[in-house]
Amino acid sequence: MYWLVRQDKQKYAWGIALITVIAILAIYVSQKASKVAIDNYQQHQIDSRQIEHDEKMDSLNHK
Repeated sequence: MYWLVRQDKQKYAWGIALITVIAILAIYVSQKASKVAIDNYQQHQIDSRQIEHDEKMDSLNHK
């Protein structure tokens, strides 16, 4: 009986360790994805401003 209880405690400890590692990896991946999304948004804003500026200059040059 003691062996069975000991085995369950080991499985429990491994389960907790595995869940902890998965949670840490998920947080890391989420943080990376958020940073990439922010960088993409900022680059999109820069690109949009450049396109607007180019279109404005083209319209002024065609008048």
